Amino acid sequence: MERIKVNAHVGQDGVLSLPLPVKNQDVEVMVMYPLVQKRSHQNSKQRFEAMLAQHQGQTLSDSTELLREDRRRG
Repeated sequence: MERIKVNAHVGQDGVLSLPLPVKNQDVEVMVMYPLVQKRSHQNSKQRFEAMLAQHQGQTLSDSTELLREDRRRG
């Protein structure tokens, strides 16, 4: 069994188009779809400023540490 994770947009018609890397084969498909919450620019800016304030005075080797922590918080 193969797994594919994609981000996609479902239009007003409710149809999801999902190209697969197989041809001329029967497949069983299982779809799970958590809704993606869109963030506004203002919301993203506020989260970024709050994160910077938390780590003020710290020296970070790169932004990976900040991004990882931000993703954990959701």
